[in-house]
Amino acid sequence: MTIIEPNKHNYFYTQFIYLAVLLVFLAVLSINFYNLNVNFKYNIGAQGKAIQNLETSNADFRNQLYAVLDAQKLAAFAAERNLVAEKNPEYIEHKAIATR
Repeated sequence: MTIIEPNKHNYFYTQFIYLAVLLVFLAVLSINFYNLNVNFKYNIGAQGKAIQNLETSNADFRNQLYAVLDAQKLAAFAAERNLVAEKNPEYIEHKAIATR
């Protein structure tokens, strides 16, 4: 007499395995995207702080430049070196430029 045994591997068992693997993969992928997002936001904040520091440095350099180019300081510089302002300055002109 022959005993027929039914298939021990159930269809739902393999489908459950595929679904579990897919869920694990999606969980890892979502964690990866979350980490990328957090790193991106941190880098944006760091770049914003760097821009603020550069703007502050730029303002300091402009203040120094304006202090150096102040008209009173330039007059004092000229007087210190005995420079005289030209009353009727003559400028060099090139004929090709002057005819245009």
